[in-house]
Amino acid sequence: MPFKEEMDDVYHYGIQGAVKATGYLCERADLSSFTGNIMEWVRQRIKSSKLVIADLTDANPNVYLEVGYAWGCGIPKILIVGNTEHLKFDVRDQRCLQYKSIKNLEESLQSELNSLKNHGNL
Repeated sequence: MPFKEEMDDVYHYGIQGAVKATGYLCERADLSSFTGNIMEWVRQRIKSSKLVIADLTDANPNVYLEVGYAWGCGIPKILIVGNTEHLKFDVRDQRCLQYKSIKNLEESLQSELNSLKNHGNL
C-alpha cells in the first residue's frame, strides 16, 4: 500500500486486525526493522509469503510493481481498493475487494481470509 499518512488507518484498523484475527502475521516495510536494501527485503518477504494484500487505491506504481512480483512468484493476492476510479488496465479484470470505510474493509477482509483459510487456499 502507499506509505501515506492518510492510509495509516486503513493499514492499522482495516488490514492488520483482520489478518491477525485469522492467525497470520501482517507486515509493512516502513514499519519493520531491518538493515540493507529495502527492495531486496520486500522481494524476500513477498517470495516467502503465503499471501500478499495490496491496496491499489491511487494506483501507486510501487504497489503495482510489488503485485507484479507476487504474480511472478505465484503468490496469492487479495487486491483491495477504496476507489476503483484509478485502477489500471492490468488489474481491471482482477477481483478486488472494494471498501467504503475502514470498518467495511476489516469485516470483508476478515471474511475473505477466513474463507480462503477454511477452503485450504492459505
